[in-house]
Amino acid sequence: MQDIIEFEGYRFHSLWLRDNCPCSECRHENGQRLHETWQLPADIQIEECSETETGLKIRWAAPHSHEAIFSYEFLRRHAYDKPHTNDSTAALWGGEFNLPEFGYQQVIRDAKQRLEWLDAVEKYGIARLTGVPTQPGMILKVVELFGFVRETNYGTLFEVRTEEKPQNLAYTPIPLSLHTDNPYRNPVPTLQLLHCLIKAEQGGVTALTDGFKAAELLREEDPAAFALLSTETVSFRFSSADADLRHQGRMITVNPQGNITNIRINNRSAAPFQVSFDNMADYYRAYHKLMTIIQSDRCKITLTLDEGDLVLFDNERVLHGREVQAIGTRHLQGCYADRDGLRSTAAVLRRNN
Repeated sequence: MQDIIEFEGYRFHSLWLRDNCPCSECRHENGQRLHETWQLPADIQIEECSETETGLKIRWAAPHSHEAIFSYEFLRRHAYDKPHTNDSTAALWGGEFNLPEFGYQQVIRDAKQRLEWLDAVEKYGIARLTGVPTQPGMILKVVELFGFVRETNYGTLFEVRTEEKPQNLAYTPIPLSLHTDNPYRNPVPTLQLLHCLIKAEQGGVTALTDGFKAAELLREEDPAAFALLSTETVSFRFSSADADLRHQGRMITVNPQGNITNIRINNRSAAPFQVSFDNMADYYRAYHKLMTIIQSDRCKITLTLDEGDLVLFDNERVLHGREVQAIGTRHLQGCYADRDGLRSTAAVLRRNN
């Protein structure tokens, strides 16, 4: 009898194996678990373990007798007896970055091109489509290629153009500092799209920064500043005639392995900081240092969107802003979507090709 088995240097608990049994009694054909994990006996023991041509054969002892074969590939893929690693596909970029670019017609006609487009967004946090028809509402058709629109108080889509009484500074021609959208919302929309319908006569230059890259530079250069921004929680708020949105979060979010997972920065929507008195001065110093890195040439790129250009980017990674005031008519449409839809579509496309 044993409650742990070893395979290729990895250890597996008997209960973990029983819980992940792949047989038809334990898993529906759709892959979902049929048994209740909490009802499995915590002291379940393995009576016999042997290698076969297809995988590891396990037989559990009475009174909980059961038998299953685990493929070798499954065990290697799900081995947990090893240090956690960063499974992210993110490739960090800085001021020399060339934005991945794809043609709209190719993406809608060719599944392989569509997958490459979505993979680029996953890898770099951003990609540009060119040649998207400039009819209003086309941005919603683009979302349909990978997921669903995330509707907010701004509507299904929003118009980025000058308004007489704007509820948001985005609806003015003035420059906007680099930021992520909607940090006052929970959950934050994870993807954003911007489609250029009419290019400004002058100005209207878009600035972009990889927030993951900037945060990593801060961690290398000032670990104490990084620690403050990734542990202290601050508030964000948006208020208008028909909305009052508030949320708290860290400017830099890391997972238990220390990998950066989210960036939340918006100067316009930051509420008064409520960090501890002893940390307040250092917090401001850390914030200033991070923003200096974000705005610097080693991180920031600039571009002018032409009519028909559409950028799709990760709103919890890539900061965007307006570098130069727009002169003359400029009209963009924007909307939000969510990352899980993009990843699901990419996975299905990958499986089918």
